[in-house]
Amino acid sequence: MKRAALSVLAAAILTSRAPAQAQDMSHTEKLSLQPKRVKGLLLGFGYELGEYSGQVKAVNKQTRALGMFSSDYAKTTFTVASPRLKAPMTVSCEGGQNRFGFSWIDFKRNDLAYVCNFEGGPPDASFALVLSDGKFMDKLYQPQRAAEIRYGGVTLRAKTRKMPGSMPLGGGSTMSYVILKGDQEVGGMVRTPFKGTVYLPVQGSSDRDAAAAMALALFFFTDPGAQTR
Repeated sequence: MKRAALSVLAAAILTSRAPAQAQDMSHTEKLSLQPKRVKGLLLGFGYELGEYSGQVKAVNKQTRALGMFSSDYAKTTFTVASPRLKAPMTVSCEGGQNRFGFSWIDFKRNDLAYVCNFEGGPPDASFALVLSDGKFMDKLYQPQRAAEIRYGGVTLRAKTRKMPGSMPLGGGSTMSYVILKGDQEVGGMVRTPFKGTVYLPVQGSSDRDAAAAMALALFFFTDPGAQTR
């Protein structure tokens, strides 16, 4: 009986929660994002994403007390070098005050936001990610997240969506995002163990740098969903 019930539940999740079709990324450039070791770097790792490269340091702390109290803390710092930057940009991300309204999201969100500050980037550069207080079925598929970035006069948004190659169930973690400019899909990110797939606007697009910065911030965010929900 238990196996039958689990099978019915799994089928319900796959049919009712997972989108019938992944987002269409045929107009974008598909790139691989894979962390790699850097000689002499004891803490952190390096990465390459197309013409972008840099180093990453991440801290993730979880606190539990008698099964009644829990808290999570995530802090990430990464650098970005590219032919369009005079010097590497440093991006520092952690919990903080959200600068955006997020009136466009359709889910109940937590008050806590994950924000990024950009040193050496465009003067207007800022990023925020908000997490949802999702329902049971939402948590089993993948928690709802929403992000917004302003970068060099470009404003992009990201939402939790099924992307090409993403798993049907996230097990409590966010596996994939679509990146939007207005209502237009301009990119996306899929997280798999130890690496990711990123879809960026094609070379020459004025949205490419903003989409890359957003994809990197989303990928390096240590999602607490699987541990805290």
